[in-house]
Amino acid sequence: MKLLREDLIGELGAISQCQDHIDSADNEKVRELLSRIRDDEKEHVAELTKIIQELDETQARKFEKKEW
Repeated sequence: MKLLREDLIGELGAISQCQDHIDSADNEKVRELLSRIRDDEKEHVAELTKIIQELDETQARKFEKKEW
């Protein structure tokens, strides 16, 4: 679980970094490429979140509460 959570942190960091680069890029092709990479990272976040939820009962209950 620790490794999965560390991977999740890395993916979230990659999304933030890509978004910063997208926001500062002057070239449309560069922005398009970075946007695709960012979106791939978002998919990784979804996949990691799903498996963490499946493997950690407490985490699953927190998602079920939907108090956020």
